[in-house]
Amino acid sequence: MDEIRSSTLHVCTSCRTSGSPREPQKNRDGFKLYHALHSLLSDNPLGQQIEIKPAECLSLCPPPCAIALSSSGAWCYLFGGQHPDKSARDIIDCLSLYLKTKDGFMSREQRPVSLRSSILGRIPPEIFNADAQDSKTCESKY
Repeated sequence: MDEIRSSTLHVCTSCRTSGSPREPQKNRDGFKLYHALHSLLSDNPLGQQIEIKPAECLSLCPPPCAIALSSSGAWCYLFGGQHPDKSARDIIDCLSLYLKTKDGFMSREQRPVSLRSSILGRIPPEIFNADAQDSKTCESKY
């Protein structure tokens, strides 16, 4: 039986468009995106596998809004340029795809269109050997 992999979605809540005020926080696009995703995940079976966490700052700007997707032993992803009204459903679709992969690897063509050009980085997984003190990086799939 395959083990179900859980993942974490960090959403930068301080992200805001250039020129928009920092306060009140509830008006920031990142804050709105976090709440939109939180709401969608609470009504979705994916919510059992995805822990969504607000992040004070992911330091990925520009462009706002930024998200980070990670899972133990899997590829991690950083995306920017997300929009609270337009991106939330595509992010949920991307999370679904991510969880269906063995190691989290999602090619550009597999990801929803809005998450193809907005990628800021992809970090290879690490496999930790319980008998060794060091770790080794998985083979690249580029």
